[in-house]
Amino acid sequence: MRNLMETNQKTDMALATIRNCNVMLGNMKSLKTPVRMLLQIEVLVIFTSFLSLLLVTFSSWRRRSNNKKFQLFIFMAYSLSTFLLTYTLGLMHDAPSRNELFPIWGMLLMIGFGSTDSISPYSLDDNEQYKRNNWQLLAKSIWLIWLIELYFRDGFKVMAPAQCLFIVLGVKIFERARALMAASRQSLQRNTKVIADYMSREHQSGEVDPVRMTGYTYLVRGEEEKWVNYYVRVKRFIKKCLWKWKVEITASNYRMTLDKDKLITIEKVWQYKGRLLQGGDPRNKLKDICLSFALFKLLRLRYAGYSLPQEVQKKTRMLILHGLLSQEDGYRRAFRVIEVELTFLFDFFYTKYGFIFHLGRLMLKLMEFITVIMGIWTTTSLLKYRHNHVYQLPNTPNALGVEKLVTSVMIILFVIMELMQFFFMGFSEWAKVTWICKYVEKKSWQENMWIERMIRAICGVRLLKPWERNLRQYSFLESYSYKPSRLLNNEFTAAYIDQTRNGQIQSVPIKLSEEVNQAVFHALKWKYGTKLENGQASLRKNDVFEKLSWACWLETQTQVIMVWHIATSFCENQKPVRSGSAGWTNFLVATSLSKYVAYLVAFAPRLLPDHPYVVEYVFDRVIIAAKIFFKGRKTMEERVNKMKGNSSSAHEESNSSSAHEETVIILGAQLGNQLVNDLKDEEMIWMVLADFWVELILYVAPSDNAKAHAEHLSRGGEFVTHLWALLSHAGIQRDPPSI
Repeated sequence: MRNLMETNQKTDMALATIRNCNVMLGNMKSLKTPVRMLLQIEVLVIFTSFLSLLLVTFSSWRRRSNNKKFQLFIFMAYSLSTFLLTYTLGLMHDAPSRNELFPIWGMLLMIGFGSTDSISPYSLDDNEQYKRNNWQLLAKSIWLIWLIELYFRDGFKVMAPAQCLFIVLGVKIFERARALMAASRQSLQRNTKVIADYMSREHQSGEVDPVRMTGYTYLVRGEEEKWVNYYVRVKRFIKKCLWKWKVEITASNYRMTLDKDKLITIEKVWQYKGRLLQGGDPRNKLKDICLSFALFKLLRLRYAGYSLPQEVQKKTRMLILHGLLSQEDGYRRAFRVIEVELTFLFDFFYTKYGFIFHLGRLMLKLMEFITVIMGIWTTTSLLKYRHNHVYQLPNTPNALGVEKLVTSVMIILFVIMELMQFFFMGFSEWAKVTWICKYVEKKSWQENMWIERMIRAICGVRLLKPWERNLRQYSFLESYSYKPSRLLNNEFTAAYIDQTRNGQIQSVPIKLSEEVNQAVFHALKWKYGTKLENGQASLRKNDVFEKLSWACWLETQTQVIMVWHIATSFCENQKPVRSGSAGWTNFLVATSLSKYVAYLVAFAPRLLPDHPYVVEYVFDRVIIAAKIFFKGRKTMEERVNKMKGNSSSAHEESNSSSAHEETVIILGAQLGNQLVNDLKDEEMIWMVLADFWVELILYVAPSDNAKAHAEHLSRGGEFVTHLWALLSHAGIQRDPPSI
């Protein structure tokens, strides 16, 4: 009996164990139940929609923020939205239960992804790889079509909303694909040839007056590829019909031609007699928007590799020096024109505005908006009469189905995205140029006071600053001892993130002051010709060339920058100037530009004259030399006292480093002591340094690396990029240092 009881107990335990295992297996299997898969899809749908909304909202801020965390946030949102979109469409396709809202969700996700007009690519490399990106987008569209086809085949009631939304989707995918292609170098070279051909003969336009813009027939609108192609095709068709078609091998056949009567030029805008552009624009702010747009087209020629005749550069130099800078405060106007010009350049490379504002596209944008409204209306009507499914999530406390809630949230996010896009576009610089050109073209508008008020109101709104308007700073004597964390900077992470090198830590950025801006533009106007020197002209001007020119004759320009930066930091500690006192302006200009150019050495070597790796190598070796030279000296006072010592004794103490490494540190100390001891007059010291750094920032600005400057536009912008654009138009180049 006892054995029988024990046997029964064991049997019960075994059965209990089996039941527990079955429960455990059941719980594991429940992770893949239709309800849980539906929950996963709905979470991904909402999350991906929010990513698209964030991209729409904050992508344009890239041109005015250098914050690494913000840049990382945009990069992650851009990358995740692509991957999550594909993954979510796959889950919808493999879901065990059919839900007629899946095609609507997929449509809205794809449209949301395509609606990010404010960010088409993340980087310039995305433009160059436009074929790969467009094929990937096409593959997603085919996957979505396959999903929709399953529901059409089964007779679900998604036909009407899907058709409306699919039209919008097709338009947005086309816009994104064309915007990526248009911003690639290959397409840019093809599409800007007509401008290059036009500008090759533009200098023959007659008498030039840079104040009244007489003779400046720079293109604003009218040369678009669509018009050129249609013009050429019609011309060829007429010749064929009249049996006059023949090939003439002449030079003119290799240049595209334009109908000048159809063009809007700078001269035409300036000479126009309408109230809006004459009495209503006393400071030329409206006309300068068109000037910025015309200069932006010339800057695209430089990026595409086209060169302009010397006569064109002479005309543009006259425009800048004797037109924009003709008045005492002309530097403000010149800088405003360049700021707007670089805004156009950023939008062309990183957004869809360049394609959306193409001739004839705005009407399609309005039709797209109407189609969006129809799609939303039909989707909303579908929710009212939708039947419940076998597999669905429980209702919310207010008896609203979760699926309906998800769809409603997506519709709301989608509407917000569309309205924001139209709002941003409506007040963009592209819209302003379009309205002004339409005003010049249409005589009926010129007599309409309400249209004039509307255009003036739109042009008076600036939603965002054109760039960060900061001077980033780097102080070598304060930062050379910095060591980055090995957790994020090692051989493993080097394959995934940019590495921070020793000594590479920024100081607090400062606002670009009026004093700095005025000093640089004043120097450009009055002090220097078409060839810039690396500071030697300023030394001759201040009668210190014989004493200090040795510091301009070093092996690389990076060494010159670092030597003068160290000397300026030494003088900043030894001869500081209080705000408001005599010499304060020169002190501010010298210290601000010194730390900014040092920042370019440490963080933006591609914007400097030397090869980027040469800049990095010199910087790294100077960091090593400084650690040896200042060994054990932790405060700025101790380091400056070390620099006060005899350079020959410093040379003996630094016998562990090479002569090249010693040269930069020791020569910086020698130059600083020479400035303090030989000049003695505090105002003279800072006048020499201010004039030197003003000339040096102009010297490093000209560059053939247009891509590097275009890339920095998406990282908050750089002051040197604005100078690069200005000097590029004027044809001002740097001279190699004379030894």
